[in-house]
Amino acid sequence: MNIKTFRAETLQDGLRQIHEEFGEHAKIMHTREVEISRLFGLRRQHFFEITASENHEDAAQQKTEPPAEQPLQTNPYETVLTPPVPQYFRSETSSLNADIQKISWQPVPLGVWHQLTPEELNPTILQRSLIALFTESVRFGGPIDLLDGKRKTIAFLGLTGVGKTATIAKIAAHYRLKEFKRVGLVTIDTFRIAATEQLGKYAEMLGLPMETVSEPFRMKTALARLATCDLVLLDTPGTNPKNTTKLQMLGAMLDAAKVDEVHLLFSATTHAAALSETFLRFKPLAPTDLTFTKLDEAIGLTDLYQFLKTNMLPLRFFSLGQNISEDLEVAGPARLASLAY
Repeated sequence: MNIKTFRAETLQDGLRQIHEEFGEHAKIMHTREVEISRLFGLRRQHFFEITASENHEDAAQQKTEPPAEQPLQTNPYETVLTPPVPQYFRSETSSLNADIQKISWQPVPLGVWHQLTPEELNPTILQRSLIALFTESVRFGGPIDLLDGKRKTIAFLGLTGVGKTATIAKIAAHYRLKEFKRVGLVTIDTFRIAATEQLGKYAEMLGLPMETVSEPFRMKTALARLATCDLVLLDTPGTNPKNTTKLQMLGAMLDAAKVDEVHLLFSATTHAAALSETFLRFKPLAPTDLTFTKLDEAIGLTDLYQFLKTNMLPLRFFSLGQNISEDLEVAGPARLASLAY
C-alpha cells in the first residue's frame, strides 16, 4: 500500500494534491492542523497535514462491478468513522447467538456491577452481556444513507453548549473528505454572531458552501443555491425547550427547510431524568434520531442507557472528542459496550 502525507495551507489544496497523486479512489487516513514558528517565533504559520493512501480495493471493485444506484451500504451496528472497534468485539457479536443457545446466561444489569465477584467481572462475560443487552433494548440507526441524485437535508437540535456545530463539522468532514460527497451547510443561529462565525470557519476549512437564513421565507432560496449538494446539514440555535415561542419559530424553520431527518443531540454527562424531560419538551419538533456528545467526559453510561431503553428513537452517532476529522463514530452495540466501563 502506498501511503503518503501531504501538506497544504488549506484542506482544499491538500485534497487537490491527493487526487492528483492517487486519483479518485484515494483513502483519507488522518487529518490534522499544524502550527510552526518562523523568524524566531515572531511569525506563526498554520497548515494541514493529510495522510492518504491508494485504495486499490475500491478501484478494483469499480472495474469489476457494474455501477448501481443503491444507498450507501455499511453495517449499521459496527460502522466507525474513527479507528475501528477492536476485533474481539466483532467476533463476540458474530458468535453471540450461538453462545446464548449453548449456555444458560443472563445479561448483567448495569446497576449491580459493584456486587459482582472477580470471576463475574470477567471482561469477556461483561462485553457479551452488554452487547446482548444493548442489541435487545436500544435501537441503532446506522450511518446516513445517501442516494445518488437525491439531496438529504438534516437538522440538528439541542440545548446550548451540547455541541451541535462541532458535530455538524465532524459529519461534514467525514462525508466530504472520506465519502467524497458534496456537502452544504445552513445556519439559522443568527442570534449569536459567534455561532455563525464558528460554522463559517468550518465551511471555509472544508471548502463547503454555507448559507445563513434568518427567516422561514428565505429558506427556499438558500436551499436552491445548494441544489447540487448530496447532503445539507442545518445548524440551529441552542434552544431552551421551555420557551414555547422559540420552539414554534424553530419549527417554522424546519418546515420551510422540509428536512428529511431531525437529530436531537444530548450530552452523555446529563442525568437520566434531565434527558427524559428535555426529550419530551423537544418532542413537538418531531425528532427522528438521537446523537450523544461528550462520551469522553462521561463517567459510566447508566443514565444514557436508562434513557435510551425508554425513548426508542434510533441512536445514530457518538461524539468523543474535539478532533473534527476523527472523533465521531456511528453508534453500535459493541462500541457502546466498550465505552460502558
